[in-house]
Amino acid sequence: MTNILTRKARRTRNAGFSLIELMIAMLVLVVGLLGGMIVILTAIATNARNRFDTAEIALAQSTMDRILVLSASSVAQGTDVTDCNGVVHAMNTTGSDAGAGAPLTTLANINNGNQIIDFSQPPVAGYQMLYTLCAAGGAGTVGNPQVYDVRWNIQNIANTNQNAQLVLVGAKNVNEGNNGFSQTRLFNLPVTLRGVRGN
Repeated sequence: MTNILTRKARRTRNAGFSLIELMIAMLVLVVGLLGGMIVILTAIATNARNRFDTAEIALAQSTMDRILVLSASSVAQGTDVTDCNGVVHAMNTTGSDAGAGAPLTTLANINNGNQIIDFSQPPVAGYQMLYTLCAAGGAGTVGNPQVYDVRWNIQNIANTNQNAQLVLVGAKNVNEGNNGFSQTRLFNLPVTLRGVRGN
């Protein structure tokens, strides 16, 4: 009797997974792998969106710097910038009391200035450029050039003894789908920077 119980105990201890236990373990593994894949895809999309956002800000800041170094005098001034394709973009930097350049839109509940560049309106000649950033780098760099719509508005600041102007520069990525897939999941809002220039 003792031998029979010992054999049954050994058989019970040596028993493997049942088919149902194996299927449940596989289901848990698949759910975990799918969750990990979603996290990786989200991280890739966020990384690309941040790269586009950083390029927008850098391009808007570069354009702002080109405008701010020029005097706010009444004499019409201009400058130009060349993108990576060799296209020269002429930049008009003349301001007015009503604001010259790209149309603006007003946002409510913003404490420090409530106007931004309105990209839903048609561009104004001389105050807009389609600037191409090339995917340049080391040998074997893979990527597509990115085109950014850069617009600016220059308005005189009222009630100042000196000539002073408020400069608004906005930029946004315009070539959605240029990387071989739709970039709607990589969408980021246009950026608008503000600065003041004087004589």
